[in-house]
Amino acid sequence: MDLRVPEDANRDFVAGAFVVEKQRVLFLNHKKYGVWLQPGGHIESRETPDECAIRETLEETGIEIEIIGANTELDDSFDLPQPLNVNLHQVDEHHWHCDFQYLGRLVDEIEDQEYAEENIRWFSREELENKDLNMPENARRTALKALDCVLENKRK
Repeated sequence: MDLRVPEDANRDFVAGAFVVEKQRVLFLNHKKYGVWLQPGGHIESRETPDECAIRETLEETGIEIEIIGANTELDDSFDLPQPLNVNLHQVDEHHWHCDFQYLGRLVDEIEDQEYAEENIRWFSREELENKDLNMPENARRTALKALDCVLENKRK
């Protein structure tokens, strides 16, 4: 399989966050595609991918998050937080996204009923394992990976 973006296609860089709270992952029902996806969107000019993930989550859900993993300042450069996953996917015939997917957590605790909107939902592991859920397989797989990472960090 050729993983290169075709020469005549557009490629955009996007970023998003798999936000984990109480062993559940935050998703929103994407208005354009009608599937459950993690919050995210296009990286703006002068914005780093992790900044984009934070901004897009706030814009799309009203929830303030932080990325797990810190920027590291070096002599004259910075190491950005490492993404949980980087995904390349085709949006349509001539449009591709290179998606930096981060692990995020809430800045402040929220009450469950505060975010009971129809298009925003927290999914448990059991729900994510249901293959009938209207969600792309790469999003499901990365959400389960996010839950595993958080669980592993709690054991340490």
